[in-house]
Amino acid sequence: MHNLTFERSTVTDTMLSERESEILQLMSAGYSSREIADMLFISEFTVQTHRKNMLRKMGFRNFYPMLCWAIKEGVVVL
Repeated sequence: MHNLTFERSTVTDTMLSERESEILQLMSAGYSSREIADMLFISEFTVQTHRKNMLRKMGFRNFYPMLCWAIKEGVVVL
């Protein structure tokens, strides 16, 4: 089970890079990896790599639970 008591500053300052936080926010807004890549002028593969890195850093197995946690904790704003 995940520790759901992380503070927002802990997550954004030490766990996720600025780019990862940006991608997480865009994904929470419903953008696809291709759309995010186009918006940020990076490849879709790079977006997928950031996504995998976020999952690894946060200890989640897939994106949906991480997104739910991020919304609940205020890491992303809808």
